[in-house]
Amino acid sequence: MVVQSIKKEKMMKKRKVLGISLVLIAAIFFSACAAQTAADEVSMSVPMEGGEYDYALEEEALGMDEKTESAPNYDAGVGGMAQTVERMVIYNADMRIAVEDPTAALDAIITMAEDSGGFVVYSNIYQSSTSSGRMVPYGNVTVRVPAGQLESIMDAIKGLTPDPSEDVLSENVSGQDVTSEYTDLESQLRNLEAAEQALVEIMENAKNTEDVLDVFDELTYYRGQIETVKGRMQYLSESAAMSAISVEIVAKESLQPLEIAGWEPQGTAKKAVEALVNTAQRLADAVIWFGIYCLPFLVPLGVGVYFLVKALKNNKAKRQAKKVESLEQLPEKEAEK
Repeated sequence: MVVQSIKKEKMMKKRKVLGISLVLIAAIFFSACAAQTAADEVSMSVPMEGGEYDYALEEEALGMDEKTESAPNYDAGVGGMAQTVERMVIYNADMRIAVEDPTAALDAIITMAEDSGGFVVYSNIYQSSTSSGRMVPYGNVTVRVPAGQLESIMDAIKGLTPDPSEDVLSENVSGQDVTSEYTDLESQLRNLEAAEQALVEIMENAKNTEDVLDVFDELTYYRGQIETVKGRMQYLSESAAMSAISVEIVAKESLQPLEIAGWEPQGTAKKAVEALVNTAQRLADAVIWFGIYCLPFLVPLGVGVYFLVKALKNNKAKRQAKKVESLEQLPEKEAEK
């Protein structure tokens, strides 16, 4: 009996959860239908005053229709017209520059970002030795600036170099279009908020404690999803509004070749490497010529030499054997005498 009662309680709980889900789906459906019906009524209604037709409003409506027809009409593929959506693009830039004083250049970039309303994400200054053994500073900085000022700030960063045509070592700007993702998130948010509102109404009308707890669990899940979607939307919005600029700053001195009393070890080393490469190429060419041109002739020649040497060795062995045999027969002949 106890087992049967437990099973019965489980079945009742499943039925309640199923009933709550059906009510939730129906509430979302009817709310969407009601919103669409209201929109249709507003669009189809004609203003009237004193039972007479208002021609002024008609002319205004016709003027609006003409403006609508003159505007581009994008078919959403679902029987209606799609609204014009502003593109949301995330722009990021990477630069590598050479300056006389990397520390001062890094401070200047930080000041540019803060003055434009941006902020610093990361900055670092470290010391490194050049080919001459001298320690010079290097820097890395990442800042976020308003997207509308990205180009002007990049030009200002280039202006920190002695000669932008030579000292801007690399420059790259990349863009990521997140319009579609943001639009999908907006749709998800509307659906989740509608489900949340329906669950709140169900929980307010629920009288059984167990039903209230079941609805509360569902409500907690939907609210968590809503916060996740809002967080992603906020991240995309902020990333599109604030572009990131990553700058690697090197000392111009570190790019100069080492020179001692007119002698450049770097040039000598380059010549030595070139000579080594040329020698290796010649050896490789010789091996290729030997394998393709000489080897087909040397193989049969080597086989012939091998058999010739083998035949000579056999003849020599036979002669030595006969000589030994004749020496062994001499004592026997002397003994017979």
